[in-house]
Amino acid sequence: MMDVTVAKRRRSWEWRVHQNGTLIMHGRERTRPAARYQGYRSLFMLLAIGRRSTAFRTSETFPTTDQSNSGASKSWSS
Repeated sequence: MMDVTVAKRRRSWEWRVHQNGTLIMHGRERTRPAARYQGYRSLFMLLAIGRRSTAFRTSETFPTTDQSNSGASKSWSS
């Protein structure tokens, strides 16, 4: 579960977005409403993007071929 926390730090307010205790994003703003807004804005953007699957990082998704473009037409080069 993702959550947003806002805490007073000296002269500024710090916002953090956590997921199961792991810090995902953080930042500082001068006012509490601005920190709250930016925290929830970041949370919304993370939810809008969605979770990235590990399948996208594997070579199965983007197979590499060792063949050159031997079948490609080379009419543009002489």
